[in-house]
Parts: sequence; structure tokens; C-alpha cells
Amino acid sequence: MNNLKWCQYTYIHRKAFEYCVNKLITEPALREEMLRRAEIHDVDKMIMYLFLDQKKAQQLHIQLQPHHLENNLPRTYEDLVETVIDYESAPYTKPDKPLNAYDFVKLLVGWEALDQDMGDELTGIMHELGIDRSGTASEDTEGMQYIASIGEITEEMITEEILRYANKISEEELERIIELCKS
Repeated sequence: MNNLKWCQYTYIHRKAFEYCVNKLITEPALREEMLRRAEIHDVDKMIMYLFLDQKKAQQLHIQLQPHHLENNLPRTYEDLVETVIDYESAPYTKPDKPLNAYDFVKLLVGWEALDQDMGDELTGIMHELGIDRSGTASEDTEGMQYIASIGEITEEMITEEILRYANKISEEELERIIELCKS
């Protein structure tokens, strides 16, 4: 499997993302929407890893997904919640991304990589979720135990994730991803 290491990295991040959705979101309609998003979060990137080098797959994913703020796509409230959950879940599994959502947004605003208005909007969402403060994933022993319990991530596990995704999205969306990989 091409880019197995990056597929494994994304697989475990997806599990941390789902964990954070379950932990943080209690409002029923938002929880339902975010659990739906958790099922497909970043799987397009895993598919692209099969055909492209890691850097190109990452760049395409960022340009195609509204939960990434580096693009100019229109965003909904739910997209911004996904952004916050993405940031909050990163330190559970990504040693290269140790900051929680609150600290990461503050850093981006301080570096002027994120404008103050967007920083305030994301911080407002963090306030709604009860995570508008500094902290570390290591303080969440239950979460860290859950992530550790996943164990070794195999090619079969990754293939199952990709197939579940392919069965959930439209044929047009899957074809769009494949075409992007060809270009």
C-alpha cells in the first residue's frame, strides 16, 4: 500500500476525531451531524495517499475541504465545529501537533495566520463545547487509553475505512477524487 505510514497516521487521527465528537458534543442535532462527518472525516485524503505522494494529497485535501481554513470555500457553522474538533483531536495522536484547539487558535491568531474575527468565532465554538482553555490530551486519561487500545493499524483496517467511505459518498464525489488524483 502506498503511503501506508500516512494512512495509519490519518486512520488513528480519525478515531481521535470521533472520540472528541462523542466526548464534547451533546446537542442532539449537532451531535448527529458531527458523527456523520466523523464517518468520512479525512478519508478522501487516505484515498489520495494511495495514488499521490503525501504532500500532494495533503495539499489537495486542504483545498477541497471547508473544515480547512487555508482555502476560500464557503463555510457553515458545522464546518467550523469540524475545524475545532479537528484541532482538538490532533494532540491525541499527532506528536507533531501537541496543542489543543484553544492553544492552537491563539497561536495562529498571534502569528497572524488566522484573522482575529475567525479566531473569535472558533473560540466561541470552543466556549460552547467547554474547551475554551489551555490543556493537553494527556490530561484525558480515558481518551488516551481509548487511543492506545486501538493497537496496530493494518492495511486491512485502512482498506475497510476506505470501502466504508466509498459506500457512503456519491459516485460523483468518488469520481471527482479519482480525477484529482489523475491530474
